[in-house]
Formats: sequence, C-alpha cells, structure tokens
Amino acid sequence: MVKGMRYIFLTFLAVVCFSLQVRAEDNNVSEGFLLRNDSLHKDLQKSVAAIDGHYTSLYQSGRFNGNILIAYKGETIYRKSLGYAVKSTGERLTNESSFQLASTSKPFTAGAILLLYESGKLDLDDPVTEYYPEFPYKKVTIRHLLCHRSGLPDYLNYGGLMKGTYLSNQDVMDMFIKHRPKALNGANLVFKYNNSNYAVLAALVEKISEKSFADFCEENIFKPLGMKNTWIWHPEQARKKGQTYGYNGSWALRKPDKFDGVAGDKGVYSTAEDLLKWDQAWYGNKFLKASTIKQSYEGQTRGSSGKDYALGWRTQELSGDKKMVYHNGWWHDYNIVFKRFIEDSLTIIILSNKYNQSVYNTAMIESAVLKSDYFEKGKNDLLFAQKEEEEESESMFDLNPFNFQNLVKVPASPATAANTSAPKKEAASQYYVVKKGDTLFNISQRFNVTVETLKKWNKMASANIQLGQKLLIDNLKGND
Repeated sequence: MVKGMRYIFLTFLAVVCFSLQVRAEDNNVSEGFLLRNDSLHKDLQKSVAAIDGHYTSLYQSGRFNGNILIAYKGETIYRKSLGYAVKSTGERLTNESSFQLASTSKPFTAGAILLLYESGKLDLDDPVTEYYPEFPYKKVTIRHLLCHRSGLPDYLNYGGLMKGTYLSNQDVMDMFIKHRPKALNGANLVFKYNNSNYAVLAALVEKISEKSFADFCEENIFKPLGMKNTWIWHPEQARKKGQTYGYNGSWALRKPDKFDGVAGDKGVYSTAEDLLKWDQAWYGNKFLKASTIKQSYEGQTRGSSGKDYALGWRTQELSGDKKMVYHNGWWHDYNIVFKRFIEDSLTIIILSNKYNQSVYNTAMIESAVLKSDYFEKGKNDLLFAQKEEEEESESMFDLNPFNFQNLVKVPASPATAANTSAPKKEAASQYYVVKKGDTLFNISQRFNVTVETLKKWNKMASANIQLGQKLLIDNLKGND
C-alpha cells in the first residue's frame, strides 16, 4: 500500500515537472527580467508586465518570433525569448541565440573606421581615391560614405556584373572600378541611404588594416568588448551553435544569395546580450574617445525634421534637448531594432528572424518605461513603423518604386470593370509601378519573396520591368 502510494506520488510529481517544463518551453521565457523590490524597480513593475503582455500576445498571434532585451540605466529590466531559432528542427530561441543584424551592422563598420581614425591610419575627409586610386568617383570621401552622402550607385543593382557564388567587398570595388556605373548624384549633395557606402567602408578597413574585415572586427571590437557570440558571417561557414535561420511570414526558409558574401552593410551576427555590451561601450568612453563619440552622433544632413544620419547612426532629436541614436535593420527576413535613448539611458534591442514589420513599432516600450511621449501623436502606429522599415530596406526606398505611395488599385479584370451590374469583388487586384532598371532581386526584397518565386513568373515580370509598366502582385501572394 505504502509502495503503491509512493509510486502514485512520484508519478504525479514527474507529470507536474514535465508539464512545467513543457509550459516553460512553450512560452520560451528567458530568465533575467524580474525586478528587484526597491523603489526604482517597483515603479517599473507595471511597465515590465505590460511589455511582457504585449510581446507574448504578438507571439501567440504569430506576429513575433525573436528575442527582446530592454535595459534602463545600464541594467536589464526585461529579457525574453519567444519562438524558434530553427523551425525545421524545433530548436527554440534562447539568450545565446545569434541573429543576422542586417543594417544594424552598419554602426560596427563605422566603429571600425573610427578606430582607424583615432589611430591615425586615416582621416574622415580623405577621398576614397587615396586608398583606391582607380576608384571612379573622385570626390567621394570617407565621411560621405559614413553619412550616406556619397551619391554612389547601389551595388545591389549590379549583381550581374559580378561573377561568383558569393561576392566579396573587393568584388564590389572591382565592379565600380571596371564598369563605372553612373553615380546617382554628386558627392555631398543629398542624403540617400545606400548599402554601397558601407560595402566600400568595409573594403577600406581591409585595405588599410591589411586584415579581413571579419578579423579586424573580431580583434578590435568583439573580443575587447567581451562579445563572445558576435562575428561577421560568410555563407560558406558552418552553422555556429545558437545561430538562427531567417524565415518569411509563412515560415519559408530564406536561403543565402550571392550578396551575402559582402559585409559592412550587413553580415554581423550577434545576440541581444552582446548588443547590450556594445551599447554600454559607447558610454564612459570604453570604446572610443569622448570627442570621437560626440562627432559620431552629429547629424550630417541637418534637416528640419529632427531626424538625421550621423557617422553610422540614425539620430532623432527629442523634446527636452534629448536625443535618440539608433539603427534598425532588415535583410533576408531578419527584422532588427536597436534604439538608444542617450540621456535617459534606455536601450531597446529586438531581434527577429521571422519577417513581420510590427517589430519596428516600439512606442509602447518607450511610453511604458520613460512615461513620456517624445513623438507626435498618431505617428507611432504601425504605418509609421512601416515607413521606418522602408528606410531600412536593402534598396534605397526613395528610388525604389515599390513604396506605398505608388500603390494603385484597379478592377480585378476588364470584364468586371465594364459590367457595372456585376457583384463587387471583396478586394481589387493591386499593381505597383515599375521603373526601368529594377531587378528581380530588388523586387524580391520589397515583396518578401524569393528570386526563385519571381523566376517562375519571369516572362511577365521581366517584360513589365523593361517597359516600366505596372506589375501585378496578386500572383505573388502565398507563392513563396
């Protein structure tokens, strides 16, 4: 009898423990966001609970898969992992999961350049031709590259001129030197966000340091700052422990393409924990001198909107003479947020490996923690976040025709349009305007589909691209 009761009790205990484990795995909660019971943390308890509820809800509704870390005054107040690192194997996300940072890699590239500047190896106003004499864009300086005022053509539009399974930064430089594609505009005339700038900067790091960009960053940034789970990725490398895969909104795996061999504009893999170390290194002159940091935060365009681009960072002037320094990212379905409210010492890190534009909307975090609405009312909704995402796309959003202003709704068919008595369809077909010179790659990035999907549709798509006609997008939906 006693043995029987003991057996029942142990069985019950095992079931309870297993249930708790499954529940924890299902929620995929990382430890470390519970706050201490003092006055500061007590005030944040409700805020943290609201943030947790928000992201848990997004995860449960399929609109978020990733890691979140929020630090306030140098201390982590919230940290959570939700979802899959590798969907096919069921591998869950953890604190050690590493993500492709996409354009959030750019501050690292700028940091590498600024280290060379501090060591006297270069001057920010040096022309690129000082290091690459045959570079055809004679007036472009390192500073122009850092703040996207070079006017260079976008190398992503010239993949056909570069051969090889995976391109290198030197391949990009060779293409510019050999083929001399027309500049978009003269140097230092206007701001145009462009990945070519940072691909060229990484090539300059390699040329000046006589090391690979990956080795330079490892030796001078990642290792000194204790960023043990951060590296420059190349698609020919074996998968590292904790490395995530990127997926579109329907969980289709995003495979590497030839541009993944180019670094500087993208290519850094990191964890939320390591990004916090990177964030904190910019306080207290741990990474660069105070004068260099100040210069790196100074916007170079000086427009009237309060938003600007500095030396590797986007900036936004806030009320009360405060500033947000940030850089989001988007590449191969990775959506990244890295926001730093300098005076408030608030850092928001969101790493997602399953495409969803809601990742960029962080207004509720800012409001919950800072108890302050820095931004104009109505602009922190999804559409505003979506516009931010457009600015972070691989193609320059102001030159790419696939923006929301060009969206035109037309009848589903001529017959339906002519027959006014015909019942209305629930949703009209949609077209986007196409410009000559657009590539299947740019279109694939804009629509979040693979180039292979577009190739199935190649004759119609190519014909419309060449003619600069409207492109029907209904056929793309759900095909990736």
